[in-house]
Amino acid sequence: MDSDLPPEGVVTASDDTALTIEEALNRPDPSTEPAPPVDDAGEEMPGTVPQAAHDYSGIRWPEADRAPDYAWIAGLATPAVFDLTAETIEALLRLNRYVPSRETEVIAFALRGASLVSGHSATKAGSVAIKVTEPDHRNFRCVIGFYFHGERKLSAFTGSTVPCRKAVFGSKHGGDPSNMLLTGMYSYYVWRHKTLTPALRLAKSKADLESGAEATVLRNSADLMLDTADVFDPSTPLDNIHCSYLLGESSDLGAQFSSWGCLTVRGTKAPSDEWKMFQKVLSGVGLKSRVDLMLTTGKEAAIVVDSGNNPENIEEKLGALRQGSRGEEVKRVQVKLGIDASGFWGPITADKFTARQRALNQAAGKGRVADGIYGRSSDALTGWKVFAGASA
Repeated sequence: MDSDLPPEGVVTASDDTALTIEEALNRPDPSTEPAPPVDDAGEEMPGTVPQAAHDYSGIRWPEADRAPDYAWIAGLATPAVFDLTAETIEALLRLNRYVPSRETEVIAFALRGASLVSGHSATKAGSVAIKVTEPDHRNFRCVIGFYFHGERKLSAFTGSTVPCRKAVFGSKHGGDPSNMLLTGMYSYYVWRHKTLTPALRLAKSKADLESGAEATVLRNSADLMLDTADVFDPSTPLDNIHCSYLLGESSDLGAQFSSWGCLTVRGTKAPSDEWKMFQKVLSGVGLKSRVDLMLTTGKEAAIVVDSGNNPENIEEKLGALRQGSRGEEVKRVQVKLGIDASGFWGPITADKFTARQRALNQAAGKGRVADGIYGRSSDALTGWKVFAGASA
């Protein structure tokens, strides 16, 4: 029977442990993301899609009711500005049934569709002022940082969690395939991205830091927009967290950052700017350490803050299951999907659920769409009564 296992339940056979760290880092990186478009001197390098073929005018973020991470909350009001705190992070963890590893001092977080109200960084702060924005394949419209759970402090940096415009363009026009990591909880390890060390690597375990962990990602194909009609692909995307490689916009990339699916922190390879501060935290944590990442949206965080950071106040609105969720409610969904009830929402559960969601939405006259998130609307659509604790 198909089964999703939590990161600590994955058994891997690898020779990583037999190598010294230096030997392991000297091996070729299997990451498929194209080389960055600039060298250390900031000179643009040629890309895989010819310059003459670039026409990024049609690339845009979808309307809220067609954006996978936003469709399920499209009708909810959102404060424009809010203060992100430890209480907000903890509330989001509970609402999504996430149980992150706390074996190191930090849990990583990323807010898609958000920006810092002031500057590009905030370090070891009790609260961080955040503005809700719309994600953008061209500009930095995300915040990536660390939650120091013991101290209940936050460090936050300007970044991006979406592919750049060239990547979206190339996916349709024969360039290197790109993807977008969907909101969820993912296990990363302090390791490398290509020649960048340290960086955060999406990996299976400490025993296998190279081959990558499986995840269900969104890929565009029919048009130049990533929306609920696109492909949810269970794959091994190697969506690591690395520097943006540049600070201003690249004419080749059509963006301020180089990403075909990885999350990026503002700064250059040198390292510089926010990436330099990000790496300092990673160095303190140590190579091969596990750092779980909660990827969410600025809008969800804002709604949580507006509720007083009390999950009970908004459980009906924001209580949800998605990649990385755990528990009995996940088991109930898995039983309904006819897969092994492991209690962990991984790529198998995500794949089966999005297929069922598409079929049900099509039957309901909503089109063959899916967002991969099991909230109260999904309970109504399926009739499974997952959150009520009953089986239909």
